Amino acid sequence: MAAYASGRNYQVELTKGIAVCKVWKRPDLSREEGAAMAQEKVVLLSRLAQGPRSMAKALLLDLRLAPTAWGPMTQLALEEIFAAWEAAGRRLALLVADDSLQLMLLRQSLERAAPKQGRAFQGDSEAEAYCLGRPT
Repeated sequence: MAAYASGRNYQVELTKGIAVCKVWKRPDLSREEGAAMAQEKVVLLSRLAQGPRSMAKALLLDLRLAPTAWGPMTQLALEEIFAAWEAAGRRLALLVADDSLQLMLLRQSLERAAPKQGRAFQGDSEAEAYCLGRPT
């Protein structure tokens, strides 16, 4: 894995042609700061979606350690990220926590913003296989 970018609550690495973005909770961040970090990820991940496929043919967004609920600004930011990968025709895999509310919210967002390219997973190997174009 090659480090690509990092912020106060996330890290992006490039591996096997996949952009892997890990997001984690930061209880010390205010809602506004969390929303700002989400917007930072919109810019970064949208740029990757529009860049060369050799750099990132897919996005694996690991939200297992992220908050399981969020506000409207973060929701909008997530859907902007999803829409960027959908528009680019590139696969988007979400790794979700074992939390039914998070899974429901993210599946609804995928239906709205990335119905063809987006999928939610709870296992690493299935998410990676999807990103690589392998059967899951």
